[in-house]
Amino acid sequence: MILTMVTDNELNPVLGIDLGTTFSSIARWDGRGPRVYQTKTGPETLQSVVYYNPQTQEILVGDLAYHRGLVNPENMAFGVKRYMDDAHQNLLLGGQNFSPIELSSLILKRLYNDVTEKFPKGRFGSRGTVVTIPYYFKAHQCENTRKAAENADINCIGILQEPIAASLSYAWQLVQNYPDRQGAEKILVFDLGGGTFDLTLFELIQTKEKLFFEVLATGGDDRLGGMDFDECLVQLLLEKSELSLEQLPEIERRKSRLKLLERAIEAKITLSATKETPVSVFDVIPGQHIDTKVTRPEFENLIQVYLNKIEGIIEKLWATANISPSDVDRVILAGGSSRIPCMKTLLWDLIGEDKVYGNANPLLCVAEGAAMYAAYLDDREVFGRELEIRTRTCHALGVATMGGKFEVIIPANLKTPCQRKKLFTTSVDNVTDVNINVYQGSAALVKDNTLIGTLSIAGLPQRIRDELDIWVTFKVSEEQSLSVLIEVAGMRHTGVFTFT
Repeated sequence: MILTMVTDNELNPVLGIDLGTTFSSIARWDGRGPRVYQTKTGPETLQSVVYYNPQTQEILVGDLAYHRGLVNPENMAFGVKRYMDDAHQNLLLGGQNFSPIELSSLILKRLYNDVTEKFPKGRFGSRGTVVTIPYYFKAHQCENTRKAAENADINCIGILQEPIAASLSYAWQLVQNYPDRQGAEKILVFDLGGGTFDLTLFELIQTKEKLFFEVLATGGDDRLGGMDFDECLVQLLLEKSELSLEQLPEIERRKSRLKLLERAIEAKITLSATKETPVSVFDVIPGQHIDTKVTRPEFENLIQVYLNKIEGIIEKLWATANISPSDVDRVILAGGSSRIPCMKTLLWDLIGEDKVYGNANPLLCVAEGAAMYAAYLDDREVFGRELEIRTRTCHALGVATMGGKFEVIIPANLKTPCQRKKLFTTSVDNVTDVNINVYQGSAALVKDNTLIGTLSIAGLPQRIRDELDIWVTFKVSEEQSLSVLIEVAGMRHTGVFTFT
């Protein structure tokens, strides 16, 4: 007889969290599939908004934070995910400085506490949580997300890219509906959220023994999303009403902008279902109101520059993967902004109407997939078949060289695990110390890329320039961690940089 451990998937489950720019959600694996929790205010998603009251030092997160912020905008922060590339940036709320990591940890803590409070005190505790990130995040953004989870006292057992999570959710539906199906298909995940855009092409191979995912190519923009479309609508409403907020004092201007923003978001959502919508904003400027309408063609014309950018990213993906659009079998939509009709039209025109699927909930599929991955990390046999995920490097990795140039060692879109080695030397005589600055990005100059770490080696033998061999080896694991080895004059120095 073989004994198996009984797990409590109600009081001690594994969790998946989609930490979004505008909305976040949390799900568990219940033993049969992923289940999204409702927040304590009712919906399955939580607004990613933080409010700080300087008088009482109270911190609010979610819908209530947003509504309080409409009255006191100087006390509110939203779209925090867009600031995760700079952990040292200070966001001022009510006169108090908060880092993006601190604000993100407050959102994560609120999600976790909402679940905890559904059960008797002291009874609930997750045995592990996976938090998602955009595939296009760089190393430091991934690490900042992990730190936010740690600050929220969450047992983070993994960081997972959002498109992979969405694909896992889809694959699970496929397994449930067609358990005996076997075969391969190429899947494009079109993930357009509130603040970021991810485009990921996978091959999914399903057999009775295994689910195999291989990333074929990635693309995206961590500064493109629904928030940009909202801003376009805000400007349109002001232009239609021949109003300007520039003459208002700063606090009043922020209040007026938030009033406009709230109506712009409502209009954007409504225009996904209708061809025009009335928009009324009372007292947008004291004594002045907006009462107009916006049509879907107007909105689509406003965001055409972003549509062109998205189309360019898609076209670049075909070249990177060396495939044609006809090779794609299915498109999965993720992220709330993917539901905008012109996004579907764009995908229909580029790939085909018969290939775009909306059967996965774009707002919840990422949290569901994260919960599934947490379940797999907790128990490799949880799905009754093996799961294998093979990724690729999203950004090039390299070092700084003379003149501030970026020397690529591992290019973008290389299969992992991978390893590359390059030979360098010194540019001046008698160097005894060497600093190797490691960068991530795609620009020719390091100043336009992201520094992810520095390795130093001292005590080198003095040699004239060009006579000292410095070997630098980069190795990226399947888990997307980078190991750097420096070898010079019989000396070795290593460092590890974690992406996920």
